[in-house]
Amino acid sequence: MSVARKHVLHAVSLWTLIAPVAAAGGANPQAIEEVRTGKRPVAQASWWGFQPEESTAALQAAIDSGAKKVIVEKMPSAWIVDQIRLASDQELYFESGVEVLAKKGAFQGTADSLFSAAGKKDIRLIGPGATLRMRRADYDGKDYRRAEWRHVLKLHGCTGITIEGLTLAESGGDGIYLGAGPGGAPCKDVVIRDVVCDRNYRQGISVISAENLLIERCVLKDTAGTPPAAGIDFEPNSANERLVNCVIRDSTIENNQGYALHIYAPNLDRTSKPLSIRVENCVTRGTNARSASIVLSTGPKGPVTGLIELVNCRFEDVGTTAITISSTSPRGVRLRIADCTLADPAEKSKVTAPLLLTTRPDSREPFGGIQFDSVTVRERIERPLIKYDDPAGVPLIEVSGTITLERGGQRREYRLDEQTLAELIPVDPATRIPRWPLKKTPLAVAQPSAFAGGAVPAHRLRGDALFLVPAEAGQSVALRLASQAVGRASGSAVPVRILSPSGKQIERLSVGFLQEADARFTAAETGVYRVDCQPGSHTVRIVSSSHAALIASESGPLHLLNTSGEFFFLVPAAAGQAAVRFWGSGDLERVSAAVFDPSGRQVWKEDDISTAQSCPIPRNDTGRDEIWRLKLSRPKIGVLEDHYVEMRGIPTILGFRADGLLAPVQ
Repeated sequence: MSVARKHVLHAVSLWTLIAPVAAAGGANPQAIEEVRTGKRPVAQASWWGFQPEESTAALQAAIDSGAKKVIVEKMPSAWIVDQIRLASDQELYFESGVEVLAKKGAFQGTADSLFSAAGKKDIRLIGPGATLRMRRADYDGKDYRRAEWRHVLKLHGCTGITIEGLTLAESGGDGIYLGAGPGGAPCKDVVIRDVVCDRNYRQGISVISAENLLIERCVLKDTAGTPPAAGIDFEPNSANERLVNCVIRDSTIENNQGYALHIYAPNLDRTSKPLSIRVENCVTRGTNARSASIVLSTGPKGPVTGLIELVNCRFEDVGTTAITISSTSPRGVRLRIADCTLADPAEKSKVTAPLLLTTRPDSREPFGGIQFDSVTVRERIERPLIKYDDPAGVPLIEVSGTITLERGGQRREYRLDEQTLAELIPVDPATRIPRWPLKKTPLAVAQPSAFAGGAVPAHRLRGDALFLVPAEAGQSVALRLASQAVGRASGSAVPVRILSPSGKQIERLSVGFLQEADARFTAAETGVYRVDCQPGSHTVRIVSSSHAALIASESGPLHLLNTSGEFFFLVPAAAGQAAVRFWGSGDLERVSAAVFDPSGRQVWKEDDISTAQSCPIPRNDTGRDEIWRLKLSRPKIGVLEDHYVEMRGIPTILGFRADGLLAPVQ
């Protein structure tokens, strides 16, 4: 072979290798065919034709090509795309400086996400110095239906996932969402490393159902938009989901509108797999609304078991440093906080204590199961070390360990034995008074002929809302119900059931979200009719009623929202020791309250209530039922949003008028 021919063959061979690179930015059919036939395991996304105005089809085709690795090259402008579906058994590599940008005007669906996968396996998303960015401000505008599920990366029930080096920014939901597959199937064997989640709308990372999850060397910052607005939120939706072997370490969580770390697992119960979460060597700082929140439940099926550990972490949020722990139980998940520091450098704080212990109104078991191992609180603010907010009225047990307080140049170590806890956390004596369950109390109609129909004073009930309507047999009853939103979150119709005094369902209806609806029936028997409503996280109210409707609770507190005014309550002749309790929701959501005896004399008043406060009601020695009155008003500090009213030793029933209250059957 001649030297000249050798040079020609060499040039042809060399061109075969570099042709795909030379064609970058335009389609390359030869390279695409070689990927299809398996000759090339590595593909460049531009081979399918990068276009500056939009490259959705090109990037999706590259992912669907079957290549083991797809390289998304740095181009002169961003890769503008609509929704992209990921493929199993593939690495998607983004070159440094690459920006994948959500297409403007797209993502109109409330759950449309930039990248998504369901039931896939062995996916690697690698991109040191690359950014996946959505258009957060657009989704919050008038051209989009309001939602919180437009994520940058959405995974449902996927296995073998690695996300490394990327910045995930400005979503209409979460930076990363790890959701459940069919039957609660978790995302398994997931590694999130050296990732930045920046300026997302709902969460930096949401973990709904996960097993074997490692998050390390990540930065989760500047979340703002819709609650919880956390850096990271562990939040299963149902008992068949799980949080098993989840570890977050060596990470920084800063400047989030909500909590830095939020573990919200009241939907897990005794039937769930044991929970295990470990947070180690992490720092929260800046303007997070709170440092950490842990919420569990001791509901009717019993608490989920397991262990949550916070180890060698620093919580440095200015003016808000606090760890909030809600409804842990010695019989359920144990909580261990070891070698951690709560360091608040502020002169003033929005929270009343650096450690906040709270029970949920539905708690059924003692609160506790918490171990503090060498925890240090370092601050300038003169305030209690621990606050115990106990709407459920349950004892505090099995809280142990040591906490060192450094304040004002002084250092004191607290060993948390029974005597020290009693000094740190005074117990409200009203919690020892038993509740007066409605189902155990026969009730009679009081003065039904005096009831005049019409508008009902403003009120808003959340959660399990119960109204009572007394009526005589043969009377026509008409109610108008209204659904009202809390915040800007979307909602659904409110289910309503109406039960007769004997417990028979006589009407079933729904109130459309943000709508009003009428309920009408003819009373077949004399007595008290129940109107059970389920507004969930939003609220319901009675707009008008032909009869004197009442607000009631089956066995716990009334959950009110932004409700003020005067209400009447019954102290039966048979009542013994009794009390009325009031509290807000957290440190900023407060209520002012006053109580008046039957003569109209004010016997108790408290402003700006956040932690539960109780008004004792003296024993009724008159031999007859008494009508008392309470007044709810706006606080001088904080806001009137979520707040609660509960009766102990008397029925938890509030009337809008004194002559419309119910009397126990003698």
